[in-house]
Amino acid sequence: MIIKNSFSKRAVTYDSQSFIQKEVNNRLIERLGLIKHNKSNILDIGSGTGKLTQDVEKKYPGINVTSLDMSFDMLQVHRNKNHNAKCVVGNAENLPFKLSSFDTILSSLTLHWCTIDSELFLNFYNLLKPQGLLLFSVSGPDTFKEFKKCPANILQKLRFNDFLDMHHYGDFLLNSNFKDPVVDNEQITLEFSSFNQLLKSIRLTGTNITESSNTARITKSEYNTIKSCLYNNVSNSFELTYDIIFGYALKPAKTLDKSGKLIKIKEIKKE
Repeated sequence: MIIKNSFSKRAVTYDSQSFIQKEVNNRLIERLGLIKHNKSNILDIGSGTGKLTQDVEKKYPGINVTSLDMSFDMLQVHRNKNHNAKCVVGNAENLPFKLSSFDTILSSLTLHWCTIDSELFLNFYNLLKPQGLLLFSVSGPDTFKEFKKCPANILQKLRFNDFLDMHHYGDFLLNSNFKDPVVDNEQITLEFSSFNQLLKSIRLTGTNITESSNTARITKSEYNTIKSCLYNNVSNSFELTYDIIFGYALKPAKTLDKSGKLIKIKEIKKE
């Protein structure tokens, strides 16, 4: 799989250039602290080199975190940091866990690499215990908007994900039976002193913005045009914007009996 290989090749360099990932992790953890629920058993989907897992474990000592990523090389970097880390190779679309296994599912900047639909979120719903929390961040449609300033003949040589607008995530959460979903977005702009530094940040975190075919090669003239489009005269820097969508929702405190009727969890405990 191309995405898997891309991130695996950048496993060693990922931490040194993951500026936006670290910032988004911090904002995700801030949101986690505001939501009252059980945090004893957490699944981190798309854990990469383990930065989010480590930050969560530091804030909530004693919790149990399972880190899942499709890249063995990324998980190996994680294990090198913490030999006791509970790491599982797998992907978000085919999760290798029993139903109702986790109190919390976290995912930071991963789900936009998946086929996003209601079924994906229903799988998360089924993995959560009643009153469990799903909290995630993904890239929105205005990510890398600076590149869109380029002329059409250059833009067609570049490749970008068709990131979904945030209202779609709210619909998917509702369609998957989650309770009271909340979705919002924030734009974060990084400033780089050189264009090469900006490109290095993108490439060394596993992202490739150019097509691999020979017909899509960027000429020197086109390269300079892209460079000028990303330069901001006011800040005297090269800018790169990330449109970050945050979403969370809780699983209701109910389950189904054999007849398919909804009954409260507290009633089950009495039986």
